[in-house]
Amino acid sequence: MASSVKSLYAEGYPASARTEEDPTAENATLKDATTGLLKLLERTGYQLVQINGQRLYGGPPPNWKGPAPRKGSEIFVGKIPRHCFEDELVPVFERVGQIYEMRLMMDFSGSNRGFGFVMYSSPDIATLAIKTLNNYEIRPGRRIGVVMSINNCRLFIGNIPSDKNEEDIKSVSTEFTTENII
Repeated sequence: MASSVKSLYAEGYPASARTEEDPTAENATLKDATTGLLKLLERTGYQLVQINGQRLYGGPPPNWKGPAPRKGSEIFVGKIPRHCFEDELVPVFERVGQIYEMRLMMDFSGSNRGFGFVMYSSPDIATLAIKTLNNYEIRPGRRIGVVMSINNCRLFIGNIPSDKNEEDIKSVSTEFTTENII
């Protein structure tokens, strides 16, 4: 497990922290970051994986039984400091209730993109998190914004022949799904 966390940070830690001028500073920063994540993963038993520009913590938690939490259990977190990671965020969010998963959006330099999503085990806990953590001071002078996450699943379909109308498109679409076709 240690090598996977190290690789997450080696690839996913800020380029500004990786300099050839002072390799000892790089090693110290990497070691501190890796140690923080390792301690978090050891304490919680959760997994940490980087996929498609986001780091996924959890999903599902250890010993989880049953389906994923229902709609309304996820919150959006914005204004996250760019060098703030799961080892600092999870302890704040788990004070409210059990985290099912956390997704922290990452950029190519290894910094987070300033936002993420936390899915709790129930909508009640998500609502409590919004009330408790919106405008929470995560670092001196730095406050995060916490709101309910909105499912924004939309698909754009282009190059539709001009002889096709709305009903034609809906009839083809229902071969794939019957949900939310507008």
